Amino acid sequence: MKAKEIRALARENLKQIPKKIYMPMGLLLVVANIIPSVFGQVTDSKSGVGVNIIFFLLEIAAVLLTANGYIFFDRWRNKIQKGGEEPNAWCGLSGQHLARLAVYGVIVSVTLAIVVVIVGLVISQVPVAVSIILLILLVVLLVWIELRLTYVVYVIDDDVRTGQKRSVWAEIGASWKLTKGRVWKLLCLKLSFLGWYILTAFTLGILGIWLIPYYNLAIAETYEQSKEELLISNK
Repeated sequence: MKAKEIRALARENLKQIPKKIYMPMGLLLVVANIIPSVFGQVTDSKSGVGVNIIFFLLEIAAVLLTANGYIFFDRWRNKIQKGGEEPNAWCGLSGQHLARLAVYGVIVSVTLAIVVVIVGLVISQVPVAVSIILLILLVVLLVWIELRLTYVVYVIDDDVRTGQKRSVWAEIGASWKLTKGRVWKLLCLKLSFLGWYILTAFTLGILGIWLIPYYNLAIAETYEQSKEELLISNK
């Protein structure tokens, strides 16, 4: 499916979710992502270990709530298309989810830190023109990695729901496999929401109450389609 068709399907799915359910979740996700930024700006001129710890905890909370949002709306998509019970608002924050997400976060953070350090060391030893090219390549690499890891949260949730015992590395590998040959489509889909995010900024985040559920349903739809395509190709 093209980005336009996926967005249309996501909007139809969103209509099937009561506003009293998706709007509070959308508001929570907006607030969760705004608070760390506001806190960082307010405390920017201040120093202290306590302030840094609070900022770090707020960032962690934002990441976990964002992951919960992905899982929540993916489960709603499953309910709409396949039937079943309504998902709990905190379905993505069970002990098993948190443990796997924590390991995943450590793996990604350490890997990205190593990449950035290596590039930083190289940049300091080369001319300015070359360093600019290396920075551009680094940005492209980071975007590519982020796209290849798009489905990790969904894979983790599928494993938790089905009781499958896989390592986080295996779940990362599953996302890597599912996004093979689909990176460009994912990038186009995400870029197609750019205008909406610009409008959200002009509304001071208010539009995000609707946009974030809409976006999450769209990404969840691509995950389901990727699984189906992979299943067909393996037959």
